[in-house]
Amino acid sequence: MYNTQFSSSFLKAGALTVLVAAAVGVSNAQTLSKTTKVGTGLYEVAIDHKDGAVYVASVGQQGNPGPYIYKLDPQTLAAVDSIAVGEAPGFGVGINQKTRTLYTSNTRSNSVHAIDLKTGKLLATITNGAEESHTREIVVDEKDQKVYVSDVGGSVWVIDGKTNQYLYSLENPGKTPTGLAVDSKKGLLYVTAMGDNQVSVYNTKTREKVTSFPSGSESPINIAFDSKGDRLFITDSKNSVLTVLNASSGELLKKITVGENPIGVAYDAKHNRIYTANRQGKSVTVVDGGSYAVVKTLPTDGLSNTVAIHPKTGTAYVTNKQVGTRVREGQTPPAPLPNGDTVSLITP
Repeated sequence: MYNTQFSSSFLKAGALTVLVAAAVGVSNAQTLSKTTKVGTGLYEVAIDHKDGAVYVASVGQQGNPGPYIYKLDPQTLAAVDSIAVGEAPGFGVGINQKTRTLYTSNTRSNSVHAIDLKTGKLLATITNGAEESHTREIVVDEKDQKVYVSDVGGSVWVIDGKTNQYLYSLENPGKTPTGLAVDSKKGLLYVTAMGDNQVSVYNTKTREKVTSFPSGSESPINIAFDSKGDRLFITDSKNSVLTVLNASSGELLKKITVGENPIGVAYDAKHNRIYTANRQGKSVTVVDGGSYAVVKTLPTDGLSNTVAIHPKTGTAYVTNKQVGTRVREGQTPPAPLPNGDTVSLITP
C-alpha cells in the first residue's frame, strides 16, 4: 500500500466487481469476463508488465471522489490502492517499465506527472514553459529512455526518461496532434494529426520530421504499431473505421468497419488481434490481424474509451466512461449508463 502525502487512499478489494457474460460472437474467442465500477470520470488505462497491475486515470466529478490514479488487481479488477493527484487530474497514462515510473498527462494544468510505482510518490511535475498547452497521449521509448507526450496545441513533448526533465518539443506534426506510437528499433515516432488527417513520422535521434502521409481516415485520433508486420492501426472516430497502413510507405492496406466512434486502439502481438474501444458504440471490436475480419464485437454498456493489452498474456483492459451530466437550460440530463465509469477485462 502506498503511504505518502501524495497518495493516501487505500481501497478495500473486491467490493464492486461485477461479472459480465459475453453475448456476441463466436465460440473460443475473446470474452468480456468482468466489469468493475472504478471512481468517476475515467479516462486512460495502462498495465505494469512486472506484476500485471492495472492503472486507471480518474479525473473525478463534482461531489464525487477524485482525482485519483487507481491501481487494480489484474484478475479481479478490485481496486487495491489509489494515488491522489491533487489539483492536477491525469487524463492520459503511460508507464516506463524499466524505471518503474508512471506518467500522467494533466490536460487541465498543462503538465505531466512522473510517479514512482513502488511508493506512489510524486517524482516530478513536468512543464514545457509555455502558458498554454494541452497534454494528451503518452508513449515511452524504453530503449532510448524518452517519454513522448502529444500536445494538441501543435507539438510533441520529449521528456528524459531517466531524469524526468522536459528536453524539447518536436514541432509541426500537423494540426491537432493526438495519437502516438513508437518504433524503438528504427528510432521512429508516429503522430496522428487529427486536424489534417495525416500521420507524421519523426526520426527520434535527429529530431527531424522525415515524412508524412495520409491516414486513410477523416478523423485519425489514436494509433498502434505492429513491429513484426511493420503496420500502423488508426482509429477513425468520425467514420467508425479502423485503417491499416504500411508503416514504412504509408500505403493504405485495409479499411475495416468497427463500432461507432472508435477512440482507443491496441495491438495484441501474441494473438495477432487488433482491439478498438468504440465510445458511442458502447462496445469493443476485435479484428483478426491476418484476415482483417471482425472476430467479435463485445458490448460494454459504457462509453468505451481506451484499451491496453498485456503483451505476455493478451489480456485486454478497457475503460468505459459515463455519459455527461451537463445539459443546456431546460434540457433533461441523460440517464446514466449501466456500466459507465467502469473497467472491463477481456480474456483472449
